[in-house]
Amino acid sequence: MTMSRENMDKVLAQLKSRLGLNNLSDRERLILIGGGLFVLGVVIYQLIISPYLVAHERLQSSLQRKQAELVEIQRLSQEYAKLRVEEGGLKALLQKRDAGFTLFAFLDKQAENAGVKEQIKYMKPSVIEGDNGLNESVVEMRLEGVTLEKLTQFLQVTESDTNVVSVRRLSIQTSARDEGFLDVILQIVTLVEAG
Repeated sequence: MTMSRENMDKVLAQLKSRLGLNNLSDRERLILIGGGLFVLGVVIYQLIISPYLVAHERLQSSLQRKQAELVEIQRLSQEYAKLRVEEGGLKALLQKRDAGFTLFAFLDKQAENAGVKEQIKYMKPSVIEGDNGLNESVVEMRLEGVTLEKLTQFLQVTESDTNVVSVRRLSIQTSARDEGFLDVILQIVTLVEAG
């Protein structure tokens, strides 16, 4: 059942008559059309534009977060690669050390070379297991009544890049018994291959 153009015009005329649109002045019709367009604009904004803008803002925020995460992942990847290279370099240095190298014996020899062997009150060796195939060998030692010059000499001969030996902690106090002398506690570490 199709409506002809004449029938449609009749229906629209009856609708205008019932709603009172025929009785409106041009000014009132203009206000009514303006109000209708305003309501239509608000509906379009609320149903189409606003959800789009909110979704776009969320997407931009998510994109910025993901870009920051990517930059952090790339930085960590570079740091990891650098550490792997350093680890490879460390393992190469460890393999170049004398066979049977022990930190305890090395420190004992260096103390003798620096002339502080008599000032050693104790040497406590320990091993801290690592998870990358390398363990830390640690020796805590106490020197009593040592001069600053002898301590400096001992530190210079002890810290060794070729033997991968370093001082982790150093505590110095003036000696309570001997004026002008020092009491020192050192924690010295090196890496050793596990196993």
